[in-house]
Amino acid sequence: MNVQECIFCKITKREIPSKIVYENSLNLAFLDISPISTGHTIVIPKNHYSTLEDIPDHELTELYKVVKKTAMMIHKKLQIDGYNILQNNFAAAGQVVKHFHVHIIPRNFDDDKFRIKIPRTPADEADLHNVLKKMEF
Repeated sequence: MNVQECIFCKITKREIPSKIVYENSLNLAFLDISPISTGHTIVIPKNHYSTLEDIPDHELTELYKVVKKTAMMIHKKLQIDGYNILQNNFAAAGQVVKHFHVHIIPRNFDDDKFRIKIPRTPADEADLHNVLKKMEF
């Protein structure tokens, strides 16, 4: 996808409307048009980067400052019990829009929006060792 076709780039350029929650010179936070819950917000860099692997470290740092500020505001003003911070990279992980973005998903104890299922069976020690060897820098 090129930048001219990117829906998030179009939002940044105000070519399509959005409900902006926060903006600074590098980043934009806006309400998701298909929210998982009320207040579901997306935070993006204004510059186009496809994935976490592409965004420069200094811009990533500044973006996560906005994620924190926005999440704290959502927590306080919407009086929610908590929130998920979600960031997908590549189609296999669920990334639909190929512009780096972070979801802030408001949660309450009684909601049934989604659950991450964490296995409770310990990994095999040999498997962990083999993965660790592959991941050495």
